[in-house]
Amino acid sequence: MKRPVLTGLSALLLALPALAATPATYTVGSSTQDSSYAATGTVEAVRQGTLGAQVSGRVLEVLVRSGDAVRAGQALIRIEADDAADAATAGAAAASGAAARLVTARADFERAQRMRSQDYISVAALQRSEAALHTAEADAQAAGAAASSARTRAAWRTVTAPYAGYVTDVLVAAGDLATPGRPLVALYAPGALRVIAQVPEGIAGTLQSTKPALLASADPGKPALQVSSWSVVSAVDPATHSVEVRAELPAGAQFQPGQFARLLLPLKGAAAGLRIPTGAVLSRSEVTAVYVVDANGAAHLRQVRLGPVEGAQVAVLSGLQGGEKIALDPVAAGRN
Repeated sequence: MKRPVLTGLSALLLALPALAATPATYTVGSSTQDSSYAATGTVEAVRQGTLGAQVSGRVLEVLVRSGDAVRAGQALIRIEADDAADAATAGAAAASGAAARLVTARADFERAQRMRSQDYISVAALQRSEAALHTAEADAQAAGAAASSARTRAAWRTVTAPYAGYVTDVLVAAGDLATPGRPLVALYAPGALRVIAQVPEGIAGTLQSTKPALLASADPGKPALQVSSWSVVSAVDPATHSVEVRAELPAGAQFQPGQFARLLLPLKGAAAGLRIPTGAVLSRSEVTAVYVVDANGAAHLRQVRLGPVEGAQVAVLSGLQGGEKIALDPVAAGRN
């Protein structure tokens, strides 16, 4: 008589783990929110450029490497330009000689003035002395300007950093021939960054630039970065029929030039979208997924594509449908 009771109790105990294994779920639903357009772009520095040679000569020294941090005025490359140095020396000598002749001409004119006051020389002689003084002054100014120009050209032998930043590429090596206009080194200043993205010309007219854009983070667990300053360039690329969007990143944004970026640009009007709790998202390497719970309580891993994070919820761009149930604890669901 006791065996049927034990059999029923055993069946109940066997059923208890199955009941406990049923994960807590969240029903995916749609909500009305501001519509946006996802545009992919690239992060770049606002201050960036490539420095070129201004004189001809062999490259003597390359003082930096790609990735080096440099300060404003730091020497980057030295170029051999003996002719420029010789011209600077000759210019300095010519300026010194012109200055000496000016001193002599000024003294002669002052002496002529005293002699004229005593009626020792004629007015014509005084006028000739004054003309010689003006000529000496003009020669001294011209020689000084030529010497300054020669010194500037000689200084071009050393290529220096125009601002503090990082070297991105060195385009020459010691022994190469530098010619005017040839690129030598590229660098950028990390202080100000922006995102350059392209949008179809049909979308450009529906963008609402009065509202802030969102820069989606590569980590789905982190909220999107709000970008208040962004603009649409009023020109269409005839090759791609797209319009450029420039978004200025706020100070302290953790991005690097050349990095991939995804901008969510606000559109006029609203649209319905799916949102789920951020805690229900499972991130493994490059896979972002959730556990979808079927009618029998079984959890199945499904990859999803997510949008920006707002508070405790994240937008779902693809992978889920309204009415489906997902596990709120993906780690516990994965163990069952």
